[in-house]
Amino acid sequence: MQNEPKRFPWGAVLPVGVLGVFLGWMALSFAIEDQREQGAWYYSLPLLVLAAIPLGFVGFFLFAWLFRPRPPQVWVAWYEHGALRHIDRGETQAYTWDEIASVTRQDIRVTNGVTGATTHRLTIRPEHGAEIVVGDEFSGMVPFAEGLGNAFSRARVPRDAARLEAGERIDFGVVDIDISGVGQGSRRIGWQEVERVDVQQGRVEIRRHGDRKPWMTLPAPGFPNLTVFLTLADALRRQHES
Repeated sequence: MQNEPKRFPWGAVLPVGVLGVFLGWMALSFAIEDQREQGAWYYSLPLLVLAAIPLGFVGFFLFAWLFRPRPPQVWVAWYEHGALRHIDRGETQAYTWDEIASVTRQDIRVTNGVTGATTHRLTIRPEHGAEIVVGDEFSGMVPFAEGLGNAFSRARVPRDAARLEAGERIDFGVVDIDISGVGQGSRRIGWQEVERVDVQQGRVEIRRHGDRKPWMTLPAPGFPNLTVFLTLADALRRQHES
């Protein structure tokens, strides 16, 4: 998967250009008429200046777009044992799954009340080295992120499950889990109290038996190793049911 150059935003620039052309045509028509009838074309000068504003904006935008610095070509890939990034005429960074500390997705929907759009961002943070960040400028970003996340989780779950069995506490950003329970700092509950842990409408919900509201709610966007957390939490909860 590689990044693609951004397309020119015709949807935003074209209406402004059409408005400028229309105003310019009107201004020239009035100026010609004024010159013929009164010998003073400059009576239409305010309209000419008004037409020049949107046309100047379009011209400046085109100039800035054509002469902007081009971003380097970047390739990002994942394979059975890890992930890598290669920058054109640069070095290649490669990390095995064991060398990756976290995989985080941030899918955020932005709306103005009439229309909306979802932005996607995937961050791969290694134990040591530079982060790999993938956004919507990459073609096929969503299926790539899903495939990489699933592959990372398959490799990470057994490793973290063994750490839990050894008595470790595993941190997932603002929440952590161990063999006895889940919580945030001193606020904790045991797995026998947990009814379920899942994602609802972009939020991670930890529900306790008998409560109408979630015991804890956390934002799903930006939650590190979310699939790993959900898998381990569900396994630990089931263990304490029996």
